[in-house]
Formats: sequence, structure tokens, C-alpha cells
Amino acid sequence: MHSFIRSSFSCLVLILLSLFAIPSFCVETYKIEGKLVPSSTLKDLSQLEPTTKIILDGGKYSALIRKNGKFVIDDVPQGSYLLEISSKKFIYPKIRVDVDSEGVKPFVTIIGSEWSNTGPSLQYPLELSARSTSEYFMVRDGFSIASLFANPYIIMMGFSVLLLFIMPKMMANMDPDALRELQENQTQNPLAEMPDLSSTIANFMSGGNNNNANAERRRN
Repeated sequence: MHSFIRSSFSCLVLILLSLFAIPSFCVETYKIEGKLVPSSTLKDLSQLEPTTKIILDGGKYSALIRKNGKFVIDDVPQGSYLLEISSKKFIYPKIRVDVDSEGVKPFVTIIGSEWSNTGPSLQYPLELSARSTSEYFMVRDGFSIASLFANPYIIMMGFSVLLLFIMPKMMANMDPDALRELQENQTQNPLAEMPDLSSTIANFMSGGNNNNANAERRRN
């Protein structure tokens, strides 16, 4: 009785295993192959890093690049995938790859479009070339005289230095009465370190005539 139960249980286990195993053997898989070709960016394949890798479906399937630039990804089931090239030195285009019963069909990926919209088709096996080199740091601009004079702090400093040379000459050409009045204002207000520039310029441009007239009126 026990042997019969044991044999029946064994048969049941075998049947269940066969049910799960048969579909896995029936799944048809394909291989995606291609190669990296030289370009103006990558003139010699010897410049490729040993870690350069082909990534399919976000890393679910992958393959390393051979020395001659070729790659093969085996056991890829039917579906639609995004093929990327992982490289630290170079930037490669991203390719859409559709795998079905008719074979492997690559397309140019259109950034920003829906996945249902395929781009222009590519030849197969794939031949991919580097678009540009990877730039991780911004190149620092060199020293430039023009950029120095465009700095607002330099402009303010230059204007202040210019005033230091102009103000004494303006003060020397001022009317004595206006200069005396300015000195008295500074004495009464010690916080005023500099004269009123607008008044000084106005007095200088008028030649002191108005100040002379005002002084005569004050004397009368």
C-alpha cells in the first residue's frame, strides 16, 4: 500500500515537472549580432575599453565587445528591446531591436516619441559607430583681457580710481565761496566723507557764476 502511494506521488511529481519544463523547451530564441566600426571619433578599435558592453533590455541581456569590435547576444526571446552600448569614453546611438518569427529588425530610436512609433530601419547585422567622446567636466575658459574689463567690479574700481584723479582738479577750479561752504558742511556733518558729486559737477560746469551771484546777495 505504501509503495503504491509512493509510486503514485512520484508519477504526479514527474507529470507536474513535465508541464513546467515543456514550455521552456518550446520557447524559440534568437541571437543579436553586430560590430562596432571605426569613425572620425573612434579611428582605431584598439581605443575601446575592455569593459565596453552591449546592453539589451536594461541589462537583462548583455555581451562584451570582442577585440575585432564584434558582439553576439544569444538566447533572446521574441520581443521589442532597447539596445545600448556602455562605454566610459564614447557615446553611441541607442537602437530599437524587434525580434520575432521573421528575424531581428533594428530601427533608429526617435527620442521623445512613443515606443509604438518605429524610426528608420537599419541594416542587420548591426554596424554601429561612436558619435562623440564623453565629456564629464566643463572646460575652464582661459584668461581674457576682454572678460576682465567686462567684470562689473573692475568697472566700479576703475571709476573710483578715475574719480580720485578728477575730484582734486574739480575742487581746485571751484569758486572759493562754494568751496568754503562745502568745507563748513563737512565740518557740521563729520559723517559726510565725500562731497555731493552732483552739486560739485553742477558748480564746476556753471563756472561758479551762480555761486558768485548767491554770495553777492548774501553780502547785501
